[in-house]
Amino acid sequence: MSPGLLPIASYIYPHKDPLSPTFQAIAFGVMVTITTSLLWRYKTIRRACEQTELSAVFGYAWSTLLTLLLFPWHAELGMLVLAVLAFGDGMATTCGLLLRGPRLPWNPEKTWSGTCAFVGFGGSLSSLAYWAESQPQASWLASLLCGFSAAMIAAIAESLPSRINDNVRVGIASAVTAVTVHAVVVGL
Repeated sequence: MSPGLLPIASYIYPHKDPLSPTFQAIAFGVMVTITTSLLWRYKTIRRACEQTELSAVFGYAWSTLLTLLLFPWHAELGMLVLAVLAFGDGMATTCGLLLRGPRLPWNPEKTWSGTCAFVGFGGSLSSLAYWAESQPQASWLASLLCGFSAAMIAAIAESLPSRINDNVRVGIASAVTAVTVHAVVVGL
């Protein structure tokens, strides 16, 4: 979940939208560093059922980076995606394993406690990341709509039984949802 701290660093580092080439280069460098670190340490952090690290690592890092690069004038979208991946997916795993509870009817490998944690933590922290990064400052309502919509759709995508790594599914689902809701609520 530590990459989820990047929105805090972005909030502290003064910058304007659209993201400058320097900021984009820094974001690219940070993502390459995180990706390299995760690939290096992947075997120590992977789930027992995961065999391929590339889709897990690239789904996590590159969905955020692509959102930042495709929408440099709305960096809040990339930070939202990162927070959903870091805190939503991370807390779903943590709470699902610790709290257990009833299984999802469509995927018995997942629990309701994990899915609720995904939406609760992912929605809250992605809304905060979106609000903190938005320029001009977005309203709390817009931030909550974007954050919780992205977290809810990403939680559904994460819970579906699929051979596609959940980081890829969560990254794509949260990015597409965030961009769509942002376009409707705030405008592109």
